[in-house]
This record gives sequence, C-alpha cells and structure tokens, in this order.
Amino acid sequence: GRTQEIVWVLDRLLESGEIPPLPLFLDSPMASHASDIYRAHPEAYDEPTRKLLDAQASPLDYPHQHVIRRVEESQAIERGKPPYIILASNGMLTGGRSVGHASRLLPDPSAMVLFVGYQGEGTLGGHLVRGESTARIMGRSIPVRASVRQIDGFSAHADEPELLAWIGAFIKGRRPGDRGVPKRVFLV
Repeated sequence: GRTQEIVWVLDRLLESGEIPPLPLFLDSPMASHASDIYRAHPEAYDEPTRKLLDAQASPLDYPHQHVIRRVEESQAIERGKPPYIILASNGMLTGGRSVGHASRLLPDPSAMVLFVGYQGEGTLGGHLVRGESTARIMGRSIPVRASVRQIDGFSAHADEPELLAWIGAFIKGRRPGDRGVPKRVFLV
C-alpha cells in the first residue's frame, strides 16, 4: 500500500504542476507484484478508489513509470540521464536494491535521498536521517554529499481504525463463542 500511495501522490503532484514530468523507476519487486494484485482485484477497493477507477484515473500508475523487474535493469538505472525518481522500497535501507542505489547516489551533491517513514536506531537509514556524514555500505565508507530528507505520514502499518475494522470483520454477524470469533486479541 505505501508504494502505491506514493505513486498516487507523485501523479497528483505532476498533474497539478508542482513537480516536472520526470521518469519514475519503480524498483521494488514486491511493490510491483502488489500493484499487479491490486489491478487484478478491483472488487477489494474502497469506495473512493472505486470512484477514481470509474473516472479512468488509476491510482497505481504514473505517466513516466518504468517497472523494474530484474537486477540488471536496476543496475542500468544509474546509466540513465538525471533527473529521475527511483522508488526502491526497503524500510530502513537495510538491504536489497535500495542499498545499491544509495551507494551510487549518496556521494552526489545533486541527488536527494528521501526516506518515507520511520528510520530505526542503528539502521543505515537511521544514521543518514540523523545527519551522518559518511555511510558504511558493502564494507566501504561512502561520503554523504546528497541531500537526505525524511517525511512521515505514509505509514505502511494499520492505525487504530484499521485495526478495529479488521478485528470487527471477525465478529460481524456472530456472537462471542461462535466459531472464528477471537477470545482474546494481543497487540504487539
């Protein structure tokens, strides 16, 4: 959901003229597979999203979007002419393709690395948003010359109303003691 929400916001920013038409590389196999699942199951959309689809506005696509599926395609992004946007999700920059992109972008003073969401203590993402001037990636010390920014508000985790709605689906039309009705709920 978070990647799809970011793509949607970028599309709205483009549509309103707040950002220029830049190519977007969606370099997250899990996120692109999730988008495929969303496309295949429009019956699961909420009412506002259904209205968007009825109006022929896809919340899953950006006009200049390139879906990256293979590692070779991911590595080829750096040979493209900037500016461009890379959306490579990996929570706190702890592994995956995003680490490779970071190793190439962090030394570049014209680049921006934008973290969407919380960056935990002790993670590479955490060190970067707290202002570290070097990053240790794949055994190398890399100078941080890129702008590093962080925005909140795109949590991938359910909040209270979503948790209540989820648990409520278990008990809808049932009574305590009925099969499938939880006796206790533990939140961790």
